[in-house]
Amino acid sequence: MNTITEVTRRQIIDYLSVGVQWSGRLEEDEFLSRIYDLKQIPSTDFRFSNALGDIQQHRRNWNDWPDEWVFTDQRFNILWGQDDEFLKFLCETVHPVVRPDAETAREMVDKFNTYLKNDGWELFEKANISGRPVFGARKIGARISIIEEPTGWDKVDRQIQELKLRLDTASTEEHYQAIGLISREILISLAQATYDAKKYPPIDGKAPSKTDAGRMLESLLETELKGRANEEARSYAKAALKLAIALQHKRNADHRMASLCAEATISVVNIVTNLCKEVNL
Repeated sequence: MNTITEVTRRQIIDYLSVGVQWSGRLEEDEFLSRIYDLKQIPSTDFRFSNALGDIQQHRRNWNDWPDEWVFTDQRFNILWGQDDEFLKFLCETVHPVVRPDAETAREMVDKFNTYLKNDGWELFEKANISGRPVFGARKIGARISIIEEPTGWDKVDRQIQELKLRLDTASTEEHYQAIGLISREILISLAQATYDAKKYPPIDGKAPSKTDAGRMLESLLETELKGRANEEARSYAKAALKLAIALQHKRNADHRMASLCAEATISVVNIVTNLCKEVNL
């Protein structure tokens, strides 16, 4: 259930529609490609096969769409979409790649927070790149923040956002059990995104099923962290994986167990991300 109201969203959209270029120094299709896979989103123009094509045509070539088109385009659903997607959009508008002037970015964040605080949210400075601020989003007073740097695997990123949001709002045993289910789906998505049977041969010689995240990821860890020099790192990574899998199936779930499960799952994601790819800042 969304907590950022239509009133707040329209106030922020009005701000971004008057005197502020939401895509910063990037072309609009470049900006949106940081959040969405535009090649997988359908076109609204029959002459093009996907959103990337019609955005380039109507905003770069002809420029016959209004500047605020993205806020009314149902494909992106910024006005009515999930809170985490709306917040991710805002964080991208002030990312150093998009908005290189740090003072301008901070002024925009101050304006966003003027409206977001009414619904209990805020953007905050969570890191920096080359001396410029990187912003995340969190509930005011919450222990867990959302909108971290993405892994680059879209499905994994979406599921992690959902995991953090649900953990932050969970209050019943059923809610806590759902954390385990989402954690399981995250590891399956992670395994499917990274596993290569030729590169990471199964330890027992038997090919894992498409949903056997444990065996796929264990094979990856054994290969990427092989050798005595990596013994401690390998042990830590495998222990995090084992803990995440074990906690997913706890029937008597409470906040502590759900938090441990989420933390272990995200640890595995971070480890595998660092092993398999460079993080694009």
